Amino acid sequence: MVSHSFETRVEKIHTLRSVFDVRNIKKLPNVVIIYGYQDDPEYMYDAAIAHHADGIIYAGTGAGSVSVRSDAGIKKAEKAGIIVVRASRAGNGVVPLDKGQPGLVSDSLNPAKARVLLMTALTQTHKPELIQNYFSTY
Repeated sequence: MVSHSFETRVEKIHTLRSVFDVRNIKKLPNVVIIYGYQDDPEYMYDAAIAHHADGIIYAGTGAGSVSVRSDAGIKKAEKAGIIVVRASRAGNGVVPLDKGQPGLVSDSLNPAKARVLLMTALTQTHKPELIQNYFSTY
């Protein structure tokens, strides 16, 4: 008879080890989710810019792949000072860093979870390299 013991170790930082303390924050930053799809319109990014979004989560296909129109929209949003994070709307998997794609990456977080982390991260910093580090460690 074979006996197996399966245990799950959480390698990422969470709960008590977190650097985030939001107990005294009255309002979190405005982060929107924009879903990517074939021929998706660039005007969604114009709307996010016009409504003063602090961040955008791009919910892309597969590994957070960006369409041509969304590529232009993301670059426009970044130029306006908005932090953009690419996530995948697929069931699972990692969104890898890809210098050919704009924006930061959510690592293994789905768009909804990536939104929460970006809102929380923006309470601490607006520096893309620090925010990317949060996505790599949380």
